[in-house]
Amino acid sequence: MTNSKKLPIYYIVQIKDTLEFWNIDTRAWLAQHALDDHAINDITRYIDYHTFESLLLSAVKISGRDSIGLYFGSRLGVNTHGMMGYAMLNSGSVREAIEIFQKFLNTRTPLISVQIFEHEHTLVIQFTDSFDISPIQQTYHEAVLLTLANILSYISLGKVQLINACFCYPEPHYGQQYDDFFHCEHLFCQDHTGLTLALAGIDEPLKMSDPNSLKQARLLCEDELSKVVGFSTREQKIREMLLLSVGHFPSLEQVAARFHISARTLHRHLKSEDTSYKEIVESVSSQLAMKYLQQSSISIQEISYLLGYQDVANFRRAFKRWYGVPPSELRK
Repeated sequence: MTNSKKLPIYYIVQIKDTLEFWNIDTRAWLAQHALDDHAINDITRYIDYHTFESLLLSAVKISGRDSIGLYFGSRLGVNTHGMMGYAMLNSGSVREAIEIFQKFLNTRTPLISVQIFEHEHTLVIQFTDSFDISPIQQTYHEAVLLTLANILSYISLGKVQLINACFCYPEPHYGQQYDDFFHCEHLFCQDHTGLTLALAGIDEPLKMSDPNSLKQARLLCEDELSKVVGFSTREQKIREMLLLSVGHFPSLEQVAARFHISARTLHRHLKSEDTSYKEIVESVSSQLAMKYLQQSSISIQEISYLLGYQDVANFRRAFKRWYGVPPSELRK
């Protein structure tokens, strides 16, 4: 399913530069994936998720550094994010920059989405994987959070108040290195990955703001977004539909009817995106199952019913296939 997702190839340049900083020859690394310096410097080129995942895992292996996400993320300045970065740079306030990041992130990566929650004194920027990226999740989350933290610090001239960085995975063996990259408290084994900021100051005017440049950048971002959305519009809409239908997932025929097309036509559209309705349901179910187990006291049997499993044994088998352990063990 994930192979149809497209990512800008120029992020590979940053990984390459990180490897070369450690005096690692990157020619063979690129050649294994039928790439070379000329190919990765083509800023108009995209690569599929499978290639990106393979390159990243291979980079971890040849460098011998599980912490490569921290180094990779630290290299991603505001100018490496194309028109989205330019729009953030010219934002009127930190809040506006965050809203631009949320709205146009899919022009840079389809792997995650962003939600923003405002509380009395804090603003929480929460990241959610768009699908299963477990082989590279830790490395990718490190890079993305560090990127956003550094951009916000840069555009605010260091005035943004980062309270903490949360990660949905256990502390890695190199956890002490986080102190060198995240200049705030970092928390592991949380129910989400994200950043928490103090509300104080996020609406103050930014000195680098340029309204005219921002307006032009927004228009170009909108154009980019309209093109990128075409990669998986139906899949994303189906995911949203399923999340609103927990407890009674619609059938393929019912979903097709909402699109005013036949089930066969919907199946063909999804096949062209290298996925299927069954795969989308499984992906959403696996994410919800993990969320319910970690964030609620709902029984395993009730969770199985909510996700459409009439037989709890079938749910247990599916969960073990998704995460390698039975749900009861994960909850412990």
